[in-house]
Formats: sequence, structure tokens, C-alpha cells
Amino acid sequence: LIVGMLLTLSLIILARVFSTFPGDDWALLQFQQLESGWLTCGALVVSALGGGPVAAGVVGIVTVGMLLLHRYLDALIVSLSLVLIPVGQALKIAVGRPRPDFLLVSDVPTTMSFPSGHALSAMILGGVLIFLVGETVRPKVICRGLQFMLILFILAVGASRVYLGLHWPSDVIGGFAFGGLGLVGLFFLRGLIASHK
Repeated sequence: LIVGMLLTLSLIILARVFSTFPGDDWALLQFQQLESGWLTCGALVVSALGGGPVAAGVVGIVTVGMLLLHRYLDALIVSLSLVLIPVGQALKIAVGRPRPDFLLVSDVPTTMSFPSGHALSAMILGGVLIFLVGETVRPKVICRGLQFMLILFILAVGASRVYLGLHWPSDVIGGFAFGGLGLVGLFFLRGLIASHK
């Protein structure tokens, strides 16, 4: 946990100082060399599914589901996961890194670039869902299949943001790192509450 926190803090400081990391330009252009109509359409869909409004809707539905299953602690953790998204937005403002100039879409975002909010929300929401699937879904083969699809979804959201030219690869890595730390915090809190019941 301490190593993860130090690495994430280092990423944040470096992103504040440097507008790109070594390899960002090259990796983004490699993604965009794959450009095709169907891939751009798919990337837009995946990107939209990883955004804040969809994440908030999914959190609402999953929270209600956990309440109906009398899993009150899990409902609390799912709802608390939303708190990390505005924290990520505040971090964008603090870092102030500009977005790439390689957009494949016409809508230019007005927010800063680091960390990727989509990668952050996909990591947090996907991670919570991976845990809940492991706790609630039987048989194991179905459970593992759903967890694998969620992992692919998290990665696809990050890849879509780079492919569309909306983020540098290091922005996505920063979103995943910050989201991963958020997940550790949420599960630590869950364990703490569960141990005091």
C-alpha cells in the first residue's frame, strides 16, 4: 500500500511538472494508427459507458440491489465509491496538465487531462463489481467469466480514451493508479467496519 501510494504521488508530481511522459506521443500515435470507422464507433461507446453519468447510474442500481439482498455494508461501500470521482476531478485541476492535440472526435473536453476521469471511474466501479461478483455469483465458472469481462471493460475504457486522443497514456495510468488506491481504501474501510460488527 505504501509503495502504491508513493508511486501514485510520484506520478501526480511528475504530471504536474511535465506535460507528457516519455513514450506518451509514440504510444498514442500507435493506438491511432489502428483508426477505422467501426473502431472509432466502438471506442466512443466504451468511453461513454466508462463516464461519470453511467457510473453514477450503475452505482445507484447496484446499491439498491445490495440493499434488497440485505448486504448493507456492501451497499455503503458501493455508494462511497462515487466520492472518489469528484476527488479525481479536483486532482485534474491541481495538476493542470493539458490534453493531447490528437483528437479523433469533434467535441473538445474543457477539463484538464491528468488523471483520466474515465479510467478512474472504470477502475473504481469495475473493481467494486469484481469483488461483489466474487461474493455473490455461483457457480465459479460464471463468476470468473464475469470478472474477466469486467477486467476487459476497465482496460477497454482506458484504451478508448487514448485511441480517441482525449488522454495521454500516462493520464490513463494515473487514473488506474489513483482508482486502485481508492479501491484499497474502500476495502480497508469495509474490513474495518466488518470487524467491529
